[in-house]
Amino acid sequence: MLRTAPDTDGFFCGNDQIARGVADTLRERGVRVPTDVAVVGYDNWDTVALASRPPLTTIDMNLAEIGRIAALELLQAIETEPRPGVHTVPCRLIVRESS
Repeated sequence: MLRTAPDTDGFFCGNDQIARGVADTLRERGVRVPTDVAVVGYDNWDTVALASRPPLTTIDMNLAEIGRIAALELLQAIETEPRPGVHTVPCRLIVRESS
């Protein structure tokens, strides 16, 4: 991207591990995060997001709540019958220094 699209001003990555790798690579090539290019991750894995330089802005998908709801739905399906449909859980943007 740095060679083919030098005017890129941000990366939205599929997870925080990838975002940290992007931030590290940008820094190694002299690109300032977020001054020159912003980096955002996805999953709010604190171990990775907070240890990144700078700490990563990320999307928190509320995985604990997803797991809780999935377990309750599984128990419901075992005890009686599954409830069809889509179950949604809100996510949130965690703004840190990378954006």
